[in-house]
Amino acid sequence: MKKDESSKKKRHSLRDSIHEFLALLSYVWRWKKSVFAMTVIYMVSYTVMMALQVYLPKAVLAELENRQTIQHLFMVLGMISVFLMGSILLSDHLVVRLRNNNFILQNEMKMDYIHKLLYTEYANLENMEFITKRDTAKAQLYGGDIGEENVSADLSNFLTFLNTMFASVLSIAFYSVMLGRQSVFIAVAVLLTGIAVYAVFSQSGRRNYQYNERISSAWRKAKYATDRAGDFSMAKDVRLYQMENWLTGVTRKYMGIRQHYKGVVQRFDAEMEALVSVCIAVQRLSIYGYLIYEVMNHGMPASDLVLYAGMAEALSQSLYECFSHMQKIKQMSFSFHCVQEFLQYGQDTKEIALPIKKEKATLKLEHVSFRFPGMEKDVLHDLNFEADSAEKLAIVGVNGAGKTTLMKLICGLLTPTEGRILLNGKDLGMMASDERYTWFSCAFQDVSFLPVTVQENISMCTAKKTDTKKVVDCLLMAGMKEKVEELPKGLQERMEKNINEDAVDFSGGERQKLILARALYRDASVLILDEPTAALDPLAENELYQKYAGFAKGKTSFFVSHRLSSTSFCDRILLLDGGRIAEDGTHQELVEKGGLYAEMFELQSHYYKERMSQEGRLA
Repeated sequence: MKKDESSKKKRHSLRDSIHEFLALLSYVWRWKKSVFAMTVIYMVSYTVMMALQVYLPKAVLAELENRQTIQHLFMVLGMISVFLMGSILLSDHLVVRLRNNNFILQNEMKMDYIHKLLYTEYANLENMEFITKRDTAKAQLYGGDIGEENVSADLSNFLTFLNTMFASVLSIAFYSVMLGRQSVFIAVAVLLTGIAVYAVFSQSGRRNYQYNERISSAWRKAKYATDRAGDFSMAKDVRLYQMENWLTGVTRKYMGIRQHYKGVVQRFDAEMEALVSVCIAVQRLSIYGYLIYEVMNHGMPASDLVLYAGMAEALSQSLYECFSHMQKIKQMSFSFHCVQEFLQYGQDTKEIALPIKKEKATLKLEHVSFRFPGMEKDVLHDLNFEADSAEKLAIVGVNGAGKTTLMKLICGLLTPTEGRILLNGKDLGMMASDERYTWFSCAFQDVSFLPVTVQENISMCTAKKTDTKKVVDCLLMAGMKEKVEELPKGLQERMEKNINEDAVDFSGGERQKLILARALYRDASVLILDEPTAALDPLAENELYQKYAGFAKGKTSFFVSHRLSSTSFCDRILLLDGGRIAEDGTHQELVEKGGLYAEMFELQSHYYKERMSQEGRLA
């Protein structure tokens, strides 16, 4: 535990914070260099504005002390007012422009985030380390929960805080020099008070951090109970099993714990604020005491007293703003670091739309093993088999046997931990991903569509590039032609109701048939159907697979199902068990062998034995 804490502190050292800050500045420089020109202009205009505001009372009193004419007074005030209004207008204009640029900058980072998700290697999407970095980066860009913490998208204010901080630094330098020329005592008093205030707030921040974990932990538990109370899916259980008292008890208990620790934090903050008030009061008494002494003993004009008192107050305010913005920028720099860690994770693919392969394909697995990162045991171990050109292979096994993982390896989404997969004699892992994917038409059990037309969801192309006749033919083979033709807009009906309110709402089984039509439209050399008919009943699945057997002629095909009747027509069946190929042969051979396949087939036979005896096995 101590080792973890020390490593965590080391990671968030001052050196790392500076490095993260410089990296963020470098990113902004590459994105838009003119932002830094605006920053410099803003710094000058802001400092001039603040200085003129401090000098204005001094100028008025000086005019009165020197008994200047009304005309001279108005001329001086007019000149100061012109420069003051000009600096205010320029500062406000730059603030608006910088806010707009910050909005665009954050959108640029969000586009980088989306680009990473789209082009990262598929294997990363199933890697917990990558997923954790993704969730952290998303929270920094969009806001949201990360474990125990709730994060706001602070990067949306980076340029605003950066410019205010730089302007405060310039103001601090200006006021320190001006005050130092009159009295080193005043400048030192203000600087020491500012540093003391910063130390107090830093201590408060560290104390709050210590308690935030306990507060967040109690809040998560209380939130769990309140979420369950409002969860419609649990409403029946809550009432039938009288869970009301338990839920309210848990909520009351952990809300009480959270309230206790929040009270501790608030009391400590109040004590720190009182200490800050004392420091500021002592500072002001010291400064005004010194200035009054100068007026009474050395004849300092009242106008100078007002000027130096105002400059001392402005210096104090600039110090507070600078330290406050330094803390915020430190947090933002760390947020950017989290985003960059995600963006730089692994290798990205550079895919180009290449023509779909339609030539004969032979696949061979040589001692292929696979395990996910962080796992100690292989999901698949030492697989060796060959799928000849135009051969139909069935991959069967119990849930969790590794069937889907094997399909992802074969189509190049995942890379073997050991061994290799050869496609027409070439190592699949050595091919560029854009070339690799052109060999495969896949339909997985995860069903997803875009909020575009039915036609575009089948072709996965724009309407101009879609072959409408081919779409209709594929819908016919998938058993969805009549259903789509009955829709008011037919192929032009839009999908996904969460985006399009007037979209068509297909059932689960119909959506799976559309996914099959999509795979058929692609018409690549290798066809992979990974349980895309899971929402259909056993007889409907068997009937649909029989149709695809006819369509798959001339293609190397893989049919995955846990229903053995649906794959009995294949040329060969591979039974996965414990990450290995337990049995390999035709349906008849495996039944006669009397092994695990035969046992599973007998258990499932009451679903389809009568139907199979009527239709016979597909030749």
